[in-house]
Amino acid sequence: MFSFLRRTANVVGESSMKALKMEGIQGWQKELPMFKLNTPKDLQEWAIGCDKDIGGTNINNSSLFMLTCHALIFMIVANNLGTGFSEAKLEITPEGVGKFSGNLSLELPSNAEIEQSGYAAIRSKVRPSSMFGTPCWDTTLFRYLAMRVRGDDRRYFVNIQTDGVIQTDLYQHRLFLQNAGQWQTVMIPFRDFVLTNNGMIQEDQIDMMREKVKTVGISIADREEGPFEIEIDWIKAMNTESTEGDMDRNPHGADVPEVDFTK
Repeated sequence: MFSFLRRTANVVGESSMKALKMEGIQGWQKELPMFKLNTPKDLQEWAIGCDKDIGGTNINNSSLFMLTCHALIFMIVANNLGTGFSEAKLEITPEGVGKFSGNLSLELPSNAEIEQSGYAAIRSKVRPSSMFGTPCWDTTLFRYLAMRVRGDDRRYFVNIQTDGVIQTDLYQHRLFLQNAGQWQTVMIPFRDFVLTNNGMIQEDQIDMMREKVKTVGISIADREEGPFEIEIDWIKAMNTESTEGDMDRNPHGADVPEVDFTK
């Protein structure tokens, strides 16, 4: 109870400071830092899991299987449905960045209901709540979710959970890496994320509650056995010089073409 009240007091204090600084009416912003993965303490804000923790899936359609696996990270703590054979870890490298790595195995457990396996994911932990609710990231003033990463040529997904009514809703997008093994900043427009629920793409694509981004994650379930590795330096909400959220801006008095960072 004391910690709950302390968090509530902290929220009140932070809100008061923002009001004094008039942060709510400031102009264009380039970025909103969300996560950095540079120290062991930073990694305490993240959860990690794979089929070895959860236990495979009974979905036998490859596309549905991949999407379902990306959603299963939210069930790690609450479920123990069996076992798979994939392994995953999240650690700090000697260079001081987070590394999500492991080995995917398609080997099936001795369970007749399990038809496919081979997935792993990390996800930021939900921050402790107060009487004002669960703390969330307000990304409405920014167009892109950006992350500085270096990875292999495996297929990864980025996952966003909002503080919506349906807690199983998950917004997803492929994490396209241009050059394997090289550091790059990937910028994904928030409006390009696809709404899924329990691994199923939803027919009604409801806009993301970008003022209530609760968690961000990265997952892999590409139906290929073998090692995987992706390093993450930071994750931010960002604008370019020509964007202000979903609005275009013209800071130099000339037409500035928008760059598609997802191709």
